[in-house]
Amino acid sequence: MTASRPRRTQGTRLRRRWVRPMVSVFAVIATYYAVPVEKEGGDLLTGVLFTLAGASVLGWAIAGQVRRHLVQGEDVGFPALVTLLSGVVAVFAMGYYSLALSRPGQMVGLETKTDSLYFTMQMLTTIGLGDVHAAGQVARVLALVQMVFDLVFVAAAGSLLAGSMRERMRKQGDAGPGPAPR
Repeated sequence: MTASRPRRTQGTRLRRRWVRPMVSVFAVIATYYAVPVEKEGGDLLTGVLFTLAGASVLGWAIAGQVRRHLVQGEDVGFPALVTLLSGVVAVFAMGYYSLALSRPGQMVGLETKTDSLYFTMQMLTTIGLGDVHAAGQVARVLALVQMVFDLVFVAAAGSLLAGSMRERMRKQGDAGPGPAPR
C-alpha cells in the first residue's frame, strides 16, 4: 500500500511558485553588496567593460528565454526571468557605483551602493526623481545604454511574463473552479 501525498492547496502552490524567485532576488542583491569595489580612483575602463559584458550576457539570456517561448512554445521560466531581471539591476547598479568611485562628479548624489541601486531602479521604472542623476558624459552614455537595454530586453521579458500570466489565468478559468475548500 502506498502512502498518499497530502493535497496541496492553491495557496501553497502559489507560495511555492514565489519562493524561488524571491530567494534568487535576495541572493543577487546580497552578492551585489558583497562584491568589493575599489575605492576612489579605480579603473574606469574595467567598470564600464564589466557593466557592458554583464548586460550583454543578461541580454543574451533574456533573449534565449523569449526565443524558447516564442519559437519552441516552452513555458516561460518565471524564476529564471526574475533572476535575470534582478541581475540586470545589480549589473547596472555596480556600473554606476564603479563610475562614481572612479570618476567623482560623473554621478551627482551617488555615494553608496544603495544610492546606486536606487538610481538604477529609478531608471528602470522611469520615475527619475532627480536627487541622483548622471552629470558627466560617461555617466550619461551608461544611462543611455541602460535605457536602450530596458526598452529592448526588460520590456520583452515583462511582456513575456504578462502574456504567460494571462495564459495561465485563462487556462485556470477554462478548467473551472477547483475543489471546494475544506
